[in-house]
Amino acid sequence: FFCVLLGLGLVPLPKQMSDGATGMPPMAAPWANAASSSSQEDQQRLLQEKLARAKLMKPGAVQPPIATHNAQRSPPMSPVKSPPPSPGLVRAPWAVEPPLMSEEAESGGGESPLVCIEVGGVKKEFRFRSPTKVIKSPQDLLAFKQSETYAALRDFVLALNNSCKGKPLDSAVTVSPACQSIISMLQEASRFVDEIPPTEQPMRYGNKAFRNWMDRWSAEAPKLVESILPQPLKPSSIELAPYLVHSFGNKERIDYGTGHEQTFVTFIAALAHVGFLVEGDLEAIALRVFWEYLKVARKLQLTYRLEPAGSHGCWSLDDYQFIPFMWGSAQLIDHPAILPSHIHDLGVVRQGSDQWYYLHCVKFIHEVKSGQLAENSPMLNDISGCCSWQRVNSGMLKMYFAEVMDKLPVIQHMMFGSIFKAV
Repeated sequence: FFCVLLGLGLVPLPKQMSDGATGMPPMAAPWANAASSSSQEDQQRLLQEKLARAKLMKPGAVQPPIATHNAQRSPPMSPVKSPPPSPGLVRAPWAVEPPLMSEEAESGGGESPLVCIEVGGVKKEFRFRSPTKVIKSPQDLLAFKQSETYAALRDFVLALNNSCKGKPLDSAVTVSPACQSIISMLQEASRFVDEIPPTEQPMRYGNKAFRNWMDRWSAEAPKLVESILPQPLKPSSIELAPYLVHSFGNKERIDYGTGHEQTFVTFIAALAHVGFLVEGDLEAIALRVFWEYLKVARKLQLTYRLEPAGSHGCWSLDDYQFIPFMWGSAQLIDHPAILPSHIHDLGVVRQGSDQWYYLHCVKFIHEVKSGQLAENSPMLNDISGCCSWQRVNSGMLKMYFAEVMDKLPVIQHMMFGSIFKAV
Protein backbone atom coordinates (compact mmCIF):
# COMPACT_ATOMS: atom_id res chain seq x y z
CA PHE A 1 0.00 0.00 0.00
CA PHE A 2 2.86 2.34 0.81
CA CYS A 3 4.53 1.55 -2.54
CA VAL A 4 1.22 2.34 -4.34
CA LEU A 5 0.96 5.70 -2.59
CA LEU A 6 4.62 6.38 -3.37
CA GLY A 7 4.05 5.60 -7.03
CA LEU A 8 1.05 7.95 -7.15
CA GLY A 9 3.13 10.71 -5.57
CA LEU A 10 0.93 10.96 -2.50
CA VAL A 11 3.94 10.27 -0.23
CA PRO A 12 6.99 12.57 -0.63
CA LEU A 13 10.49 11.05 -1.02
CA PRO A 14 12.99 11.55 1.80
CA LYS A 15 15.30 14.53 1.19
CA GLN A 16 18.52 12.39 1.10
CA MET A 17 17.17 10.05 -1.60
CA SER A 18 15.78 12.91 -3.69
CA ASP A 19 19.25 14.49 -3.82
CA GLY A 20 20.85 11.23 -5.04
CA ALA A 21 23.09 10.78 -1.94
CA THR A 22 22.53 7.16 -1.20
CA GLY A 23 25.46 6.92 1.23
CA MET A 24 27.40 4.63 -1.20
CA PRO A 25 30.17 5.74 -3.51
CA PRO A 26 29.16 6.00 -7.15
CA MET A 27 30.30 3.13 -9.45
CA ALA A 28 32.18 3.98 -12.56
CA ALA A 29 31.53 2.15 -15.81
CA PRO A 30 34.09 -0.57 -16.54
CA TRP A 31 35.15 1.21 -19.76
CA ALA A 32 35.60 4.57 -18.08
CA ASN A 33 39.16 5.98 -18.16
CA ALA A 34 40.86 6.51 -14.84
CA ALA A 35 41.85 9.97 -15.99
CA SER A 36 38.22 10.89 -16.45
CA SER A 37 38.00 11.51 -12.73
CA SER A 38 40.95 13.91 -12.80
CA SER A 39 40.47 17.57 -13.07
CA GLN A 40 40.67 19.52 -16.32
CA GLU A 41 43.97 21.08 -15.26
CA ASP A 42 45.57 17.64 -14.82
CA GLN A 43 44.42 16.57 -18.27
CA GLN A 44 45.88 19.68 -19.81
CA ARG A 45 49.19 19.11 -18.03
CA LEU A 46 49.39 15.50 -19.28
CA LEU A 47 48.71 16.64 -22.84
CA GLN A 48 51.51 19.20 -22.69
CA GLU A 49 53.94 16.57 -21.36
CA LYS A 50 53.10 14.23 -24.24
CA LEU A 51 53.62 16.98 -26.81
CA ALA A 52 56.98 17.96 -25.30
CA ARG A 53 58.09 14.32 -25.22
CA ALA A 54 57.09 13.84 -28.87
CA LYS A 55 59.18 16.83 -29.98
CA LEU A 56 62.29 15.43 -28.29
CA MET A 57 61.97 12.00 -29.82
CA LYS A 58 64.09 11.06 -32.91
CA PRO A 59 62.94 8.62 -35.57
CA GLY A 60 63.87 5.11 -34.64
CA ALA A 61 64.54 5.91 -30.97
CA VAL A 62 63.00 3.88 -28.20
CA GLN A 63 60.18 5.85 -26.56
CA PRO A 64 60.28 5.85 -22.75
CA PRO A 65 57.12 4.65 -20.98
CA ILE A 66 54.51 7.34 -20.33
CA ALA A 67 53.65 7.69 -16.68
CA THR A 68 49.93 8.21 -16.14
CA HIS A 69 48.60 10.52 -13.49
CA ASN A 70 48.75 9.07 -9.97
CA ALA A 71 50.38 5.87 -11.36
CA GLN A 72 53.24 4.32 -9.49
CA ARG A 73 56.55 5.21 -11.15
CA SER A 74 58.90 2.34 -12.00
CA PRO A 75 62.63 2.68 -11.30
CA PRO A 76 64.63 4.17 -14.21
CA MET A 77 66.10 1.66 -16.61
CA SER A 78 69.81 1.67 -17.42
CA PRO A 79 70.53 3.04 -20.90
CA VAL A 80 70.99 0.39 -23.56
CA LYS A 81 73.54 1.07 -26.30
CA SER A 82 72.43 0.20 -29.79
CA PRO A 83 74.75 -2.21 -31.64
CA PRO A 84 77.08 -0.73 -34.27
CA PRO A 85 75.80 -0.79 -37.83
CA SER A 86 76.74 -3.82 -39.85
CA PRO A 87 79.10 -3.28 -42.79
CA GLY A 88 77.26 -2.51 -45.98
CA LEU A 89 74.06 -1.32 -44.33
CA VAL A 90 72.72 2.09 -45.30
CA ARG A 91 72.70 4.41 -42.32
CA ALA A 92 69.61 6.49 -41.59
CA PRO A 93 69.86 10.10 -42.78
CA TRP A 94 69.71 11.45 -39.24
CA ALA A 95 72.56 9.20 -38.01
CA VAL A 96 75.58 11.49 -37.98
CA GLU A 97 78.80 9.58 -38.66
CA PRO A 98 81.98 10.84 -36.96
CA PRO A 99 84.69 12.13 -39.31
CA LEU A 100 87.45 9.75 -40.32
CA MET A 101 90.65 9.97 -38.30
CA SER A 102 92.71 10.40 -41.45
CA GLU A 103 90.59 13.36 -42.48
CA GLU A 104 90.92 14.99 -39.08
CA ALA A 105 94.66 14.38 -38.79
CA GLU A 106 95.48 15.39 -42.35
CA SER A 107 93.14 18.33 -42.75
CA GLY A 108 95.84 20.61 -41.40
CA GLY A 109 95.02 24.22 -41.87
CA GLY A 110 92.31 23.67 -44.47
CA GLU A 111 92.58 24.96 -48.03
CA SER A 112 95.28 27.29 -49.26
CA PRO A 113 94.43 30.56 -51.01
CA LEU A 114 93.70 30.32 -54.71
CA VAL A 115 96.95 29.65 -56.59
CA CYS A 116 97.26 30.21 -60.34
CA ILE A 117 99.99 28.19 -62.08
CA GLU A 118 100.93 28.06 -65.74
CA VAL A 119 101.84 24.54 -66.81
CA GLY A 120 102.82 23.94 -70.43
CA GLY A 121 101.23 27.19 -71.51
CA VAL A 122 97.96 26.34 -69.75
CA LYS A 123 96.86 28.27 -66.67
CA LYS A 124 95.59 26.11 -63.81
CA GLU A 125 93.93 27.16 -60.59
CA PHE A 126 94.32 25.23 -57.33
CA ARG A 127 93.16 25.49 -53.75
CA PHE A 128 95.64 23.09 -52.23
CA ARG A 129 94.48 21.01 -49.29
CA SER A 130 95.66 17.93 -47.48
CA PRO A 131 94.49 14.85 -49.42
CA THR A 132 92.10 12.31 -47.92
CA LYS A 133 90.84 8.81 -48.71
CA VAL A 134 87.47 8.77 -50.43
CA ILE A 135 87.23 5.39 -52.25
CA LYS A 136 85.28 3.06 -49.95
CA SER A 137 83.03 0.95 -52.16
CA PRO A 138 82.96 -0.74 -55.59
CA GLN A 139 80.78 2.14 -56.80
CA ASP A 140 83.46 4.65 -55.75
CA LEU A 141 86.09 2.59 -57.56
CA LEU A 142 84.00 2.51 -60.71
CA ALA A 143 83.59 6.29 -60.62
CA PHE A 144 87.35 6.66 -60.11
CA LYS A 145 88.12 4.47 -63.13
CA GLN A 146 86.00 6.80 -65.27
CA SER A 147 87.66 9.96 -63.93
CA GLU A 148 90.30 12.24 -65.40
CA THR A 149 92.61 11.36 -62.51
CA TYR A 150 92.63 7.68 -63.47
CA ALA A 151 93.38 8.56 -67.08
CA ALA A 152 96.17 10.93 -66.04
CA LEU A 153 97.84 8.36 -63.77
CA ARG A 154 97.48 5.65 -66.42
CA ASP A 155 99.07 7.83 -69.10
CA PHE A 156 101.86 8.84 -66.68
CA VAL A 157 102.72 5.20 -65.89
CA LEU A 158 102.67 4.28 -69.59
CA ALA A 159 104.89 7.26 -70.50
CA LEU A 160 107.45 6.22 -67.89
CA ASN A 161 107.28 2.63 -69.14
CA ASN A 162 108.03 3.79 -72.69
CA SER A 163 110.79 6.14 -71.58
CA CYS A 164 112.98 3.33 -70.22
CA LYS A 165 112.64 0.83 -73.07
CA GLY A 166 116.01 -0.65 -73.91
CA LYS A 167 117.86 1.50 -71.37
CA PRO A 168 119.83 0.17 -68.38
CA LEU A 169 119.90 1.98 -65.06
CA ASP A 170 123.42 3.28 -65.68
CA SER A 171 122.64 4.76 -69.11
CA ALA A 172 123.44 8.40 -69.77
CA VAL A 173 120.43 10.39 -68.56
CA THR A 174 120.07 14.12 -68.05
CA VAL A 175 119.06 14.69 -64.42
CA SER A 176 117.41 18.07 -63.94
CA PRO A 177 117.77 20.08 -60.69
CA ALA A 178 114.14 19.15 -59.90
CA CYS A 179 114.86 15.42 -60.18
CA GLN A 180 118.09 15.79 -58.23
CA SER A 181 116.23 17.51 -55.39
CA ILE A 182 113.83 14.55 -55.16
CA ILE A 183 116.77 12.14 -55.10
CA SER A 184 118.31 14.17 -52.27
CA MET A 185 115.08 13.86 -50.25
CA LEU A 186 115.10 10.10 -50.71
CA GLN A 187 118.73 9.92 -49.63
CA GLU A 188 117.74 11.80 -46.50
CA ALA A 189 115.09 9.15 -45.81
CA SER A 190 117.78 6.49 -46.17
CA ARG A 191 119.99 8.36 -43.70
CA PHE A 192 117.18 8.27 -41.11
CA VAL A 193 117.21 4.45 -41.34
CA ASP A 194 120.90 4.44 -40.40
CA GLU A 195 120.17 6.66 -37.40
CA ILE A 196 117.27 4.51 -36.13
CA PRO A 197 118.45 0.88 -35.80
CA PRO A 198 115.97 -1.97 -35.33
CA THR A 199 115.09 -3.06 -31.82
CA GLU A 200 115.72 -6.53 -30.41
CA GLN A 201 112.46 -8.47 -30.51
CA PRO A 202 111.44 -12.11 -31.05
CA MET A 203 108.91 -11.44 -33.83
CA ARG A 204 109.92 -12.31 -37.37
CA TYR A 205 108.08 -9.42 -39.02
CA GLY A 206 107.23 -5.89 -37.92
CA ASN A 207 110.16 -4.37 -36.03
CA LYS A 208 108.67 -1.61 -33.88
CA ALA A 209 111.61 0.71 -34.58
CA PHE A 210 109.91 1.35 -37.93
CA ARG A 211 107.34 3.45 -36.07
CA ASN A 212 110.14 5.64 -34.76
CA TRP A 213 111.46 6.00 -38.27
CA MET A 214 107.98 6.89 -39.54
CA ASP A 215 107.57 9.51 -36.82
CA ARG A 216 110.87 11.06 -37.88
CA TRP A 217 109.97 10.88 -41.56
CA SER A 218 106.48 12.33 -41.00
CA ALA A 219 108.03 15.31 -39.21
CA GLU A 220 110.79 15.96 -41.76
CA ALA A 221 109.14 15.12 -45.09
CA PRO A 222 106.83 18.20 -45.20
CA LYS A 223 109.82 20.47 -44.60
CA LEU A 224 111.84 18.71 -47.29
CA VAL A 225 109.03 18.97 -49.83
CA GLU A 226 108.53 22.67 -49.15
CA SER A 227 112.27 23.30 -49.41
CA ILE A 228 112.58 21.93 -52.96
CA LEU A 229 109.56 23.80 -54.36
CA PRO A 230 109.90 27.23 -55.96
CA GLN A 231 108.10 30.08 -54.23
CA PRO A 232 104.90 29.98 -56.36
CA LEU A 233 104.51 26.25 -55.63
CA LYS A 234 105.25 26.27 -51.90
CA PRO A 235 101.52 26.33 -50.97
CA SER A 236 101.21 22.93 -52.68
CA SER A 237 103.42 21.27 -50.05
CA ILE A 238 100.36 20.79 -47.80
CA GLU A 239 98.94 18.46 -50.46
CA LEU A 240 102.15 16.90 -51.79
CA ALA A 241 103.84 15.95 -48.50
CA PRO A 242 101.24 13.32 -47.37
CA TYR A 243 101.85 11.38 -50.59
CA LEU A 244 105.57 11.22 -49.88
CA VAL A 245 105.04 10.33 -46.20
CA HIS A 246 102.73 7.41 -47.05
CA SER A 247 105.01 6.04 -49.80
CA PHE A 248 107.07 3.85 -47.48
CA GLY A 249 104.57 1.80 -45.50
CA ASN A 250 101.98 1.89 -42.74
CA LYS A 251 103.10 2.93 -39.27
CA GLU A 252 100.47 1.00 -37.32
CA ARG A 253 100.58 -2.27 -39.26
CA ILE A 254 104.33 -2.00 -39.98
CA ASP A 255 103.78 -3.25 -43.52
CA TYR A 256 104.48 -2.28 -47.11
CA GLY A 257 102.85 -3.18 -50.41
CA THR A 258 102.04 -2.14 -53.95
CA GLY A 259 99.62 0.51 -52.65
CA HIS A 260 102.52 2.39 -51.04
CA GLU A 261 104.51 2.04 -54.25
CA GLN A 262 101.56 3.48 -56.17
CA THR A 263 101.39 6.37 -53.69
CA PHE A 264 104.96 7.34 -54.59
CA VAL A 265 104.06 7.26 -58.30
CA THR A 266 101.12 9.53 -57.47
CA PHE A 267 103.49 11.88 -55.64
CA ILE A 268 105.74 12.14 -58.72
CA ALA A 269 102.71 12.55 -61.00
CA ALA A 270 101.40 15.36 -58.79
CA LEU A 271 104.75 17.15 -59.05
CA ALA A 272 104.46 16.91 -62.82
CA HIS A 273 100.84 18.08 -62.73
CA VAL A 274 101.77 21.34 -61.01
CA GLY A 275 104.72 21.94 -63.36
CA PHE A 276 107.63 21.09 -61.05
CA LEU A 277 108.58 18.19 -63.35
CA VAL A 278 108.37 18.36 -67.14
CA GLU A 279 108.20 15.88 -70.00
CA GLY A 280 111.97 15.98 -70.43
CA ASP A 281 112.33 14.45 -66.94
CA LEU A 282 110.63 11.16 -67.81
CA GLU A 283 113.84 9.15 -68.31
CA ALA A 284 115.41 10.53 -65.14
CA ILE A 285 112.25 9.74 -63.17
CA ALA A 286 112.12 6.14 -64.38
CA LEU A 287 115.85 5.36 -64.20
CA ARG A 288 117.14 7.61 -61.40
CA VAL A 289 114.37 8.85 -59.11
CA PHE A 290 112.46 5.57 -58.90
CA TRP A 291 115.70 3.61 -58.52
CA GLU A 292 116.59 5.73 -55.48
CA TYR A 293 113.09 5.19 -54.10
CA LEU A 294 113.38 1.42 -54.60
CA LYS A 295 116.69 1.34 -52.71
CA VAL A 296 115.11 3.10 -49.74
CA ALA A 297 112.07 0.78 -49.83
CA ARG A 298 114.29 -2.31 -49.89
CA LYS A 299 116.35 -0.92 -47.03
CA LEU A 300 113.23 -0.41 -44.93
CA GLN A 301 111.89 -3.87 -45.78
CA LEU A 302 115.09 -5.61 -44.74
CA THR A 303 116.01 -3.42 -41.74
CA TYR A 304 112.61 -3.37 -40.07
CA ARG A 305 111.27 -6.63 -41.52
CA LEU A 306 108.14 -5.00 -42.88
CA GLU A 307 105.13 -7.24 -43.26
CA PRO A 308 103.97 -7.68 -46.88
CA ALA A 309 100.71 -5.73 -47.20
CA GLY A 310 97.98 -7.83 -48.77
CA SER A 311 100.50 -10.25 -50.23
CA HIS A 312 99.41 -13.14 -52.41
CA GLY A 313 102.46 -15.03 -51.22
CA CYS A 314 104.22 -17.09 -53.84
CA TRP A 315 101.37 -16.48 -56.27
CA SER A 316 102.40 -12.86 -56.83
CA LEU A 317 105.39 -11.34 -58.58
CA ASP A 318 106.92 -10.04 -55.39
CA ASP A 319 105.77 -9.69 -51.80
CA TYR A 320 106.30 -5.92 -52.01
CA GLN A 321 106.86 -4.43 -55.49
CA PHE A 322 105.27 -4.50 -58.93
CA ILE A 323 106.49 -1.51 -60.95
CA PRO A 324 110.15 -2.69 -61.14
CA PHE A 325 108.97 -5.86 -62.92
CA MET A 326 106.91 -3.80 -65.37
CA TRP A 327 109.50 -1.16 -66.18
CA GLY A 328 112.25 -3.78 -65.90
CA SER A 329 110.69 -5.86 -68.65
CA ALA A 330 110.51 -2.68 -70.77
CA GLN A 331 114.23 -2.08 -70.19
CA LEU A 332 115.09 -5.52 -71.57
CA ILE A 333 113.04 -5.24 -74.77
CA ASP A 334 115.24 -6.20 -77.75
CA HIS A 335 118.18 -7.03 -75.50
CA PRO A 336 120.62 -9.08 -77.61
CA ALA A 337 121.71 -11.49 -74.85
CA ILE A 338 119.31 -11.59 -71.90
CA LEU A 339 116.11 -13.58 -72.46
CA PRO A 340 113.16 -14.11 -70.07
CA SER A 341 114.44 -17.62 -69.33
CA HIS A 342 117.76 -16.24 -68.04
CA ILE A 343 116.19 -15.35 -64.68
CA HIS A 344 117.05 -18.95 -63.69
CA ASP A 345 120.74 -18.27 -64.29
CA LEU A 346 122.03 -16.84 -60.99
CA GLY A 347 125.20 -15.63 -62.68
CA VAL A 348 123.24 -13.48 -65.13
CA VAL A 349 120.93 -12.29 -62.35
CA ARG A 350 123.76 -11.17 -60.06
CA GLN A 351 125.71 -9.52 -62.85
CA GLY A 352 122.78 -7.50 -64.15
CA SER A 353 120.94 -6.70 -60.89
CA ASP A 354 122.41 -3.16 -60.76
CA GLN A 355 121.46 -2.37 -64.34
CA TRP A 356 118.06 -3.92 -64.84
CA TYR A 357 115.04 -3.59 -62.54
CA TYR A 358 113.76 -7.05 -63.42
CA LEU A 359 116.97 -8.83 -62.50
CA HIS A 360 117.24 -6.78 -59.32
CA CYS A 361 113.83 -8.05 -58.22
CA VAL A 362 114.74 -11.66 -59.01
CA LYS A 363 117.96 -11.30 -57.03
CA PHE A 364 115.98 -9.89 -54.08
CA ILE A 365 113.67 -12.93 -54.14
CA HIS A 366 116.66 -15.26 -53.98
CA GLU A 367 117.97 -13.30 -50.98
CA VAL A 368 114.78 -13.41 -48.90
CA LYS A 369 113.32 -16.76 -49.97
CA SER A 370 114.69 -20.26 -50.15
CA GLY A 371 114.27 -22.74 -52.96
CA GLN A 372 113.93 -22.39 -56.70
CA LEU A 373 111.70 -19.88 -58.48
CA ALA A 374 109.42 -22.72 -59.51
CA GLU A 375 108.71 -23.26 -55.80
CA ASN A 376 108.64 -19.77 -54.26
CA SER A 377 107.60 -17.73 -57.34
CA PRO A 378 105.59 -19.93 -59.72
CA MET A 379 104.18 -16.93 -61.60
CA LEU A 380 107.64 -15.62 -62.42
CA ASN A 381 108.63 -19.12 -63.37
CA ASP A 382 105.73 -19.30 -65.84
CA ILE A 383 106.52 -15.85 -67.27
CA SER A 384 110.09 -16.95 -67.94
CA GLY A 385 108.71 -19.20 -70.66
CA CYS A 386 107.67 -16.21 -72.81
CA CYS A 387 109.53 -15.85 -76.07
CA SER A 388 110.25 -12.10 -75.82
CA TRP A 389 110.46 -9.24 -73.33
CA GLN A 390 107.93 -7.31 -75.42
CA ARG A 391 105.35 -9.94 -74.65
CA VAL A 392 106.35 -9.94 -70.98
CA ASN A 393 106.00 -6.16 -70.79
CA SER A 394 102.60 -6.20 -72.46
CA GLY A 395 101.36 -8.75 -69.94
CA MET A 396 102.86 -6.79 -67.04
CA LEU A 397 100.99 -3.65 -68.05
CA LYS A 398 97.68 -5.50 -68.18
CA MET A 399 98.39 -7.16 -64.86
CA TYR A 400 99.36 -3.85 -63.22
CA PHE A 401 96.07 -2.18 -64.04
CA ALA A 402 94.08 -5.30 -63.13
CA GLU A 403 95.84 -6.05 -59.84
CA VAL A 404 96.79 -2.55 -58.62
CA MET A 405 94.92 0.32 -60.24
CA ASP A 406 91.62 -1.57 -60.50
CA LYS A 407 91.74 -3.36 -57.13
CA LEU A 408 89.61 -1.92 -54.31
CA PRO A 409 91.83 -3.27 -51.47
CA VAL A 410 94.75 -1.33 -52.98
CA ILE A 411 93.15 1.85 -54.31
CA GLN A 412 90.98 2.38 -51.23
CA HIS A 413 94.12 3.73 -49.54
CA MET A 414 94.77 6.28 -52.31
CA MET A 415 94.36 9.93 -51.30
CA PHE A 416 92.76 12.73 -53.29
CA GLY A 417 92.91 16.50 -53.06
CA SER A 418 92.78 19.44 -55.46
CA ILE A 419 95.57 18.19 -57.76
CA PHE A 420 94.03 14.75 -58.27
CA LYS A 421 90.30 14.47 -57.67
CA ALA A 422 88.51 11.16 -57.18
CA VAL A 423 85.86 11.93 -59.81
